[in-house]
Amino acid sequence: MRARNVLFGVLRGRCGVLTCTVAVLVAACGGGGTTSDVDGQPSPVRAELTGIVTPGYVVENNEPGSSPIQGRIVVSAKGSRGIIRSSDNYGAGRANEHRTGLTDLDPPYMLRNALVDGSFLVSVATEPGRANVTALTTLLVAQLLGADPASAFDSYSGSATANIARITDARIAEAQTAVTAYLQDVLGVEVQSGTASFTQAVFEARDGDPMYDTMVALNARLTADGITLTDLSQTLAAQARLCLAESITVTVGGQSSRFCTATKSGLPETADPTVMAYVFTDPNGATLTLRLRGNDLLTERYVSAEGVAYDCSAAGCTGLVIGTPAGDLSRAATFTDARIGSAVLNGSLTLPAPGPAIPVLPCDNNRYALVYPDFSLAAECIDASDPFGIGGMFGGNAGLPRTGFTFGGALTVYVENGELLSITALRPYTDPGTGQPVIFKCVGAECAGAVLGAPELNYDYGPELTLRSLTLTGVQLRALNADGTPATLTDAATLQGSFLTIEYIDPAELSPQPNHCLGTTDHFFAQASFAPTVTDICPAPGGKTTTQYGAGDLDVVLFGYAPVGVNPRVDLQIRGGVATRIEVSGGSYSGGNFLCTTDCSNVVVGVPNGAGERTVTFNGAVLHEIEPANVPGTRTMTLNGSFVAPPP
Repeated sequence: MRARNVLFGVLRGRCGVLTCTVAVLVAACGGGGTTSDVDGQPSPVRAELTGIVTPGYVVENNEPGSSPIQGRIVVSAKGSRGIIRSSDNYGAGRANEHRTGLTDLDPPYMLRNALVDGSFLVSVATEPGRANVTALTTLLVAQLLGADPASAFDSYSGSATANIARITDARIAEAQTAVTAYLQDVLGVEVQSGTASFTQAVFEARDGDPMYDTMVALNARLTADGITLTDLSQTLAAQARLCLAESITVTVGGQSSRFCTATKSGLPETADPTVMAYVFTDPNGATLTLRLRGNDLLTERYVSAEGVAYDCSAAGCTGLVIGTPAGDLSRAATFTDARIGSAVLNGSLTLPAPGPAIPVLPCDNNRYALVYPDFSLAAECIDASDPFGIGGMFGGNAGLPRTGFTFGGALTVYVENGELLSITALRPYTDPGTGQPVIFKCVGAECAGAVLGAPELNYDYGPELTLRSLTLTGVQLRALNADGTPATLTDAATLQGSFLTIEYIDPAELSPQPNHCLGTTDHFFAQASFAPTVTDICPAPGGKTTTQYGAGDLDVVLFGYAPVGVNPRVDLQIRGGVATRIEVSGGSYSGGNFLCTTDCSNVVVGVPNGAGERTVTFNGAVLHEIEPANVPGTRTMTLNGSFVAPPP
């Protein structure tokens, strides 16, 4: 991707010359008033959000270039679809008030205000109108979405379907009730504003106002505890996330509490491997254990956070229905007035696929869990890596028609012609038998359980972007050694997860490129097996170096010219006058890195001339593609031509 071209496209795509000119003329003629120049009809009322912006203390300067003293609060707004907007009340209105237009944005909305210390205030709204952005709304968003508020804003887009579904008036009210209880019961901060809406209530950011005084008291408590609003919002989010993901209600002696899953595991018992023990834990230390042999329930045990145990066996365990195993071997467990001793359970949990305790991750998307054969695991949320704020993983040319996506440092996924090609786990696993690193990968039909969603074309940001979901359910990755050969380890690694992929292909990458090597004889050609054209590579001025280690032992590095967008590098290892290793990166506009080691044939290294120069000639030398984790690929590059290596 060429970021500069993309940005230019964005700037060009939002306002054509004629449109902008007309807009200026209309404004100059009084078109900004409330009456239209057409048939005397009133202009439509602009959709916008307004409200107070405050963390509960005085902020001398807000976002760069803004000053609350001058009435220049800057709030950014996102909708479920559309381009991010910013408030435009510069120099107008009260110093702590924002007014943010919602043109081309679909509800529901998220809002964010950046503070000078690098933290953020965040809020939500279901429709145009009132939307305060305060410390209290930030905690409300953490509780509502079960995610760090600033990160949730960054990833908010049409693909954030779970968060879009959660931003409703009813759920906002529930989240405020939960935050109010936490502030009063856990932190000892009285919510003096009562049930007044954090997001919609009209209040003043001054001492004596109940809403503002609540935030002042909150900040005093945070200071006393040595934590920040960001720390508190992340704590709330982590607790809320567990209950959003999975929970049941446990009633004992007429008192009900929610059991929210923090971790769960499903492992065979050592004494009897035919018995599976499914263990659920909640963040307070309570546990729920179900023991099954096949489809038969043997025992249930619930242990409260206080350590009180409740047990039942077989037919004595009523009200529990175990579902049939899904494709990834997980299964539903539904509790309907289920009795474990005197404890009554209601709700549903999902028994995990056999494996270790997998944590409940604080994200709905861009997450994975990889379980290795020894039941060790890697699981994490991956930060979105796109420059548009859509909330997905940005990818592009990996040797067209192949495109590639790297998810953190954990996984690489290749897509070719709209079909999933392969998935590679980038973090090696050590075979306990051999002590050697093992790479796990699936190719094509092997990747059963990986579903690539239908493409959605997006033009909101100028260039054509292709959005696709990727869902991973019990995908089995086979074991490979680092050289791509089958490992001695026979067990597979199991992968679960979900991502949004964002693909951009520069149209220039699909077109033949100009040749910059014309008129020189010091050049060679690189032909990738998948590329329609040959790349002509010639050394850049001063782009060749030779290092000598002994008689006939040389390392030659060449940086070359090639078509626009390609920066080729050739590393040539010569031992005893023979080429023993050649690596080419950037040798094709279509992408890919290529290598030969033990099979670097059809290369002639000439004897040095009087100046100490050697001519290196390629006569159909074949290099093999290097895929992620240094696993050899199936594609090749063939070199023909020659260049002059400088003296050491």
